[in-house]
Amino acid sequence: MYGKFCPCDQTIDFGRSDELFGSFLTVNPTNIYSGSTTNPSDVNSWQWPIAKHQATLTDFGEPNHADQPWLLVNPDPFVSTQDNAYVAYDDFSGCCSPKMRVSTALGTAPPFFVRDVLTGVSSPFINPGHRLAVARSTGFVYELYQVRIAPGADGISQNINFVLNRSMDGGSTWGLNGSPTGIVVANADSTQPRPKFGTVNALLGGVDHVAVDNVTGDVYVVHGNRDPVTGNNRLSIVRLSNDGNGGLTIVNRSFVTGQVQAALPSVAVNDTGIVSVLYDTFDGFSSAGFPIFSAHLANSRDQGSTFTDQVLETFLSPSMDNGNARQRVLGDYQQLKSVGNVFYGVFTGNGVPFGRPFANTDAIFFKTSVQ
Repeated sequence: MYGKFCPCDQTIDFGRSDELFGSFLTVNPTNIYSGSTTNPSDVNSWQWPIAKHQATLTDFGEPNHADQPWLLVNPDPFVSTQDNAYVAYDDFSGCCSPKMRVSTALGTAPPFFVRDVLTGVSSPFINPGHRLAVARSTGFVYELYQVRIAPGADGISQNINFVLNRSMDGGSTWGLNGSPTGIVVANADSTQPRPKFGTVNALLGGVDHVAVDNVTGDVYVVHGNRDPVTGNNRLSIVRLSNDGNGGLTIVNRSFVTGQVQAALPSVAVNDTGIVSVLYDTFDGFSSAGFPIFSAHLANSRDQGSTFTDQVLETFLSPSMDNGNARQRVLGDYQQLKSVGNVFYGVFTGNGVPFGRPFANTDAIFFKTSVQ
């Protein structure tokens, strides 16, 4: 996120020893710094990797051009008692297409990043929507990113390849099904980054996410999929399974949503195999002209074939279109995670229904146990 107002992009995750890891984007120049703490309530407890009397960079492989870090912690694939921290980020150095990089810290807290690997190349016109997912049973790490191929069929949206990649050796090397930059798991038109979602939220963080079923090893990819007839930007999900030869194969495609305008997806799978997707819909305008949004949680008990939907909050945007092409009332992305059978999530909503005395965007946290 470029600009003078910060804090900028932030991403956090817990290790198995109750360490909280966090990565934070700075500007001027745009770099990533990562640290950890065992006491999140005490700002002074944070520790940072230090070299030559200053904090070391997470994006040391290509500094000064980073954007949208995405942090996850996962057991090492070879040393099961060791937790590694992985940070995916966009590298905007060079003239044209952003590059995908993943930096790795091996079993250290605070995290000293020792690997920073080029894993793929995106394209102009859209944000890569660079995401990570981890398989805790194997130590494998997956990344997902977007590549714009051409204008969409309507001339406004973008035709996008959604690319999945994998590391099986702690972030040292990457490749899936014989391709070092990953495989295309879906192609679809998606209206991003503009026109703004609901007229107030430029989709500058992509419309995609990925998660792993830690019991079966199946991988789920959620992505934007514009209906050519209705013009609605629906959400689709792809399930991939082991192909028996060390790779992955697509076994199912289905829709998460009906005929709605949807964005900002995040997917997670709990220990019983229930697949849940957090997302927003744009529901039109109030009588006063303010955009109406709803945050949803869609649950699947049949490996992503069908979903039942729950509305978490329907709310008014506190702002109308301000004429800024980069306006983001809702933000770049939302997050959903699972621990055991419990899902934990956060979305941007209006705080008024929760007691806020004035209309404002707030981080709304929730948890739910889905059986």
